Amino acid sequence: MLKRYLDIVSGAARRTPDATAVVGSDTRLTFRELDERVGRLGAALRGAGLAPGDRVALLAANELEYVEVQAACARSGFTLVPLNFRLAGPELDYIVGDCAPAVIVGGRGEHERITALGRERGCRLVGLGPTDPSGDVEPYDAFLASAQPDPDADPLDLDLNTTFLYTSGTTGRPKGAMIDRAGLTARVFVNALEMEARADDRFLHSLPMFHIGAFLTYAIVFRGGATVMLHSFTPEGWFETLQHERCTATVLVPTMIQMLLESPASATHDSSSLRLIVYGGSSIEPPLLRRALERFRCGFHQQYGMTETGAQTILHPEDHDPDDDEALASGGRAAVSFDVEVFDEHDRPVPQGEVGEIVCRGPAVMSGYWNLPEATAETLRHGWMHTGDLGRFDPRGFLHVVDRRNDMIVTGGENVYPREVEAVLTEHPGVRDATVIGLPDPKWGQVVTGVLAGEAPPDDELDAYLRERLASYKVPKRWVRVGELPRNVTGKVLKVELRKELADPS
Repeated sequence: MLKRYLDIVSGAARRTPDATAVVGSDTRLTFRELDERVGRLGAALRGAGLAPGDRVALLAANELEYVEVQAACARSGFTLVPLNFRLAGPELDYIVGDCAPAVIVGGRGEHERITALGRERGCRLVGLGPTDPSGDVEPYDAFLASAQPDPDADPLDLDLNTTFLYTSGTTGRPKGAMIDRAGLTARVFVNALEMEARADDRFLHSLPMFHIGAFLTYAIVFRGGATVMLHSFTPEGWFETLQHERCTATVLVPTMIQMLLESPASATHDSSSLRLIVYGGSSIEPPLLRRALERFRCGFHQQYGMTETGAQTILHPEDHDPDDDEALASGGRAAVSFDVEVFDEHDRPVPQGEVGEIVCRGPAVMSGYWNLPEATAETLRHGWMHTGDLGRFDPRGFLHVVDRRNDMIVTGGENVYPREVEAVLTEHPGVRDATVIGLPDPKWGQVVTGVLAGEAPPDDELDAYLRERLASYKVPKRWVRVGELPRNVTGKVLKVELRKELADPS
């Protein structure tokens, strides 16, 4: 078979074996070392009885071993299942039960949790860092040392799954999006091409590696650049690492960008090495983006996508004109290899400017949901990935994400898109953080509800402010004040959780 998947590590190991590949908290690996360890891990997993297609779960923070576990699984035909370390025990138990891993790898400090998840299921347990005193968890380095790299490990099958990415579960149980080896190859290529990854890049990875942002790191490694793993994000730690390692690129979500701009460390640390900030994960308002452009004075690169697709549209650095609110508020244009359209309820394209469901297709799209054929058929119907997001195209071809289909509010027969209201609300100088949801109402069906975090102006002031800028039916009829908005790892507000908490049971 001549067609093979993309090996993340081997090309750079041949070209620049002594260049730095990955930097962890206290360890650095060259490409030669990384390639050798990837080979050993694949061989050790085969020695443990794994066959192509078997799953390897990984519960860890941003540790450099993440790269070698993913690369080894891809090279040998196994499936990595990155686990969200922020989930509670029952949530993790559901995912592990669903994907049935043969091996669970635990990060430093996670040995107890992987034992609880895997011992009764008969999983092989392997732990990073110090040896587990109970003896239930095998040391990772000893596991690697038990095998020798096998140059003929590739099972030569592009359809083998290389990753299961579990959705955040904001609308129900998490679903395992299956990324096959061809999909991994496509995602790495899309990121490498669109962010113009270079061999001299030093990429500061700030998002958790269980997130789709991990494919940015794999793209950098593929190009021969170095990845610097930020174990956990704090503004001070980010600035210190950026300055010390002279990082040239990074990935952030809007919440992180705001935290960086508000941090005292912003005034005392040098960020001049940066050439590119990749951001995404949730919407960002133009005023915040303009502040970031002014502070960092580097290229900004927005990605709009989701677990099932990867980055499907890009707003490139040249499109980040501080005076162009229309472009700054958009998700950009279709990424290389993607077709992106907006469909009506009958899966037909809508005219330019009209709102419909965003759909896409391309080689990076998932092959389906693990063990969920009906959900797969519904989501991938007619050859298009149906995102559940509502959007429109403007005359320049920029995609504007209006809202999640499930978040749209129908009040008195009128459709209200919360993101539109939020965009205006958060421009008020007294509003630190806010969201808009619909709550059940016997008169209106749903009532537009503004949820304010922290200190905020009085209700009547906000009401007057919004009425000057929005149609009256879009202005919240109810205001709620909370300490903090519940968010997931990418900064998205958990609106399902808010609606459950705030709905009037009567």
